[in-house]
Amino acid sequence: MFSSKAIAISDNEIKEFVKQFKWNSDCIHSPLNFVKKHRRWLRNNSFYVLNLDKFKHGYITAGCTEAFNEVYKEPCYVLNGEYTYHRDSQMAQESLVQNIPIGGRLIISYPFAETGNPHRDWDSILQICSQRKIRVFVDACLAGVSIGKLDLNHPSITHVAFSFSKAFGTGFQRTGVVYTNREHTPASVSNAHLYLNHMNIDLHMNLMENFSSDYIVQKYRIKQTDICAKHSLKISDCVLFGLDNNVRKCITRELETQ
Repeated sequence: MFSSKAIAISDNEIKEFVKQFKWNSDCIHSPLNFVKKHRRWLRNNSFYVLNLDKFKHGYITAGCTEAFNEVYKEPCYVLNGEYTYHRDSQMAQESLVQNIPIGGRLIISYPFAETGNPHRDWDSILQICSQRKIRVFVDACLAGVSIGKLDLNHPSITHVAFSFSKAFGTGFQRTGVVYTNREHTPASVSNAHLYLNHMNIDLHMNLMENFSSDYIVQKYRIKQTDICAKHSLKISDCVLFGLDNNVRKCITRELETQ
């Protein structure tokens, strides 16, 4: 009945805004201005992002998926239940965190892809990463459709990436931001040369002006609760999901009919 995929909500107000949006093929945006706006936009009362200021640099990417190129040249590892792109692209190996080599790279979603909740072992994962000098890349693609708190202060966390795909349903106008303290990266080069999709950036500048980063959560959280109760599902922190034996079931299509 429900999909296992994470499907963005096709919200009528956002759809109408995009439909009426006047695309400008001549627009050129400053990546620095876009990132400054994004830092402010992330602040909301549903999903708290703490200590983002520890990262000096923010670079525009084509969503979180392109942001992984910042670290894919390293030996990368993911946990069971993670975003399947890593496996399908063969750019990361699945592993238990304690089996990742010392000095390796863990890519982990927060909220976690499998449930839409923080990984149940989040604290111990970070502790092991600290002990084994494992560097952590946080994929926060679900932040715009979830409740919760992400504290980036842990020294093992070197990157965090955000996407607009789920918050605005703009997965085919791929836009996101990756934050890091690294100065010389694939994204830093594309940003410095303005090798970016400026029409998509223009769209998302305007979307940020008109819709808060917790717009979807505020609008659909109560509906999610009702649908989960109706189908005997546990409520996920991510409004797109209900949980059946701690496995996500995407309830987006039913949310859209409420």
